[in-house]
Amino acid sequence: MNLIKTKIFFSFFLLLTSCFFFSANCQTNEIQNNAGKKYEDLIRPQDPAKPIEISTPAEVSEPKIIIPQKDELILFLPKLDPSLYNNWNASGEPIVWVQGNLFLDFLAENQELFNELKLEKVLKQTYTKENHIVDVLIYKFNDFTGAYSAYTTLHNGITTKLKVGKNASESDKLVNFWKGVYFVDIHTNSDNDNIAKEFITLSSQDISKNIQTEQMPPVVAIQLPALNRIPGSEKYCIGSACCKKYFTENITDFNLFKLAESGGIITALYQTDDSKDKERVSLILARYTTKESAQSVFTSLKEYFDKQKSAKKEMEIDFDINNLILQIKTEKNNYTMLKQKGNLLAIAYNITSKKAGEQILTLIPWPIEITKPINTITNEDK
Repeated sequence: MNLIKTKIFFSFFLLLTSCFFFSANCQTNEIQNNAGKKYEDLIRPQDPAKPIEISTPAEVSEPKIIIPQKDELILFLPKLDPSLYNNWNASGEPIVWVQGNLFLDFLAENQELFNELKLEKVLKQTYTKENHIVDVLIYKFNDFTGAYSAYTTLHNGITTKLKVGKNASESDKLVNFWKGVYFVDIHTNSDNDNIAKEFITLSSQDISKNIQTEQMPPVVAIQLPALNRIPGSEKYCIGSACCKKYFTENITDFNLFKLAESGGIITALYQTDDSKDKERVSLILARYTTKESAQSVFTSLKEYFDKQKSAKKEMEIDFDINNLILQIKTEKNNYTMLKQKGNLLAIAYNITSKKAGEQILTLIPWPIEITKPINTITNEDK
């Protein structure tokens, strides 16, 4: 009997012992698995597309602070390779202003224009080297027409041969260019600062390379005659605010141009080597979606000048039906000429001779209109 009790006790003891070690082993495996899981979470890279959120403790009722990812404009900035940018440094972090918060001092003068051109955001970064200072401004627009218009109306300096952007200008203090939907202004406020100008030139090339988008100018700009055109004198507008600021004083009501039915309008200065007193003729070119729209605008402008003539007796208006040219003589040796053909409309003004005006209008690549001859059937043909 005692032997049987001893065997039962020993078996019960073994059962308890195995359960204890089995439980401990299970807990150990669970801890190891959880630890491995936590380690994977730690080393797993975070999704770069999502902003990082920093939450305040539960007892503090402050809103969450959201740290945004790097703006695309920041990626265009030069990387400041020490071998090229010797001792140049970024002064602070770049600042980006987005649409809705663009009322800044350096934008205030052209705020109405920027709204019309659909400016989306602006980046500003300052670079320094000892007492040399350079500011980089990158403007992003909704589409390339806004960027091109901003360049033509706001750039400084003269047309440059630098291989930056699609069009570029420079002076001893700056480089301006446009590319895609971006207008770039890199400048210093110091005079005769060769060290700053060297940085401006180098950084303009880097930024231009970093902007991958390419875009041709608007079609109407491509159709603007190149012969005798003064480089850099182009002004391209897509709205009335731009027109009022940069276009002729002969026309004050720019609603007559029906800009919504056009691809924008462009103006430029022309000068021939043999022109009297270096005469500069201004040319406006507009390209419409249809021939009918262009005809409608031409008719509206003719009526506009007819009304002006009734108030100015010295004004003379003549329509050359053979060349489709409306000629307005405002005073002695001062002419304005209008011509419309197909979907193109042109206005030349500040002209001192008919010949000069006709020459300018002849340079425009007018559309070729093919008209079918009218078939006339006589009784004899029958």
